[in-house]
Amino acid sequence: MVSIAKELEAAKAAKAMVDALLTRPISTGSAELRKAKTVAVVNLGGGGGALNEARANVGIALSNLMDRPPMPEKINNAKAAIDAWIKELEAAGG
Repeated sequence: MVSIAKELEAAKAAKAMVDALLTRPISTGSAELRKAKTVAVVNLGGGGGALNEARANVGIALSNLMDRPPMPEKINNAKAAIDAWIKELEAAGG
């Protein structure tokens, strides 16, 4: 597990990468997205129910985004999942 602060840092980096996906290929930010997905999944079980739900959702959304061509729907799903994750991390004291 990593601290909430480090998890929030990873979430914000992933948000920046996803926001830029329409202007550059996925490979440019894939390391950051993989790191964020890993951090979210590894931290499942710590924190409250809403935070864990956000972690699970971001793990799924980022997996879908990386495993397939980044279509607008998948990008929007990832953005929404990351936004919810950031919100829950900030509420948890990040």
